[in-house]
Amino acid sequence: MDHDFKKFVRRLYGSQKKMAQALSVTENTVSNWVLRNPYPMLKHAPQLVRDCNTTNVEIMSEVLAHAETVKHTASED
Repeated sequence: MDHDFKKFVRRLYGSQKKMAQALSVTENTVSNWVLRNPYPMLKHAPQLVRDCNTTNVEIMSEVLAHAETVKHTASED
């Protein structure tokens, strides 16, 4: 499975801005999930499953894969 967190967000909501509005968080919050730490997004998993064509397993898989990518990117700096 190809993991691209930005594509995942776009597939769910079309944009980070729309995701922020739908989840009642700031755009900065969504940006932080994409750039730094995707784990806090998990608290919104029930709404994501309810509102989007996704599952808890897919959300967890995407978040874990992205967390590893962020971790590796940070360790290279």
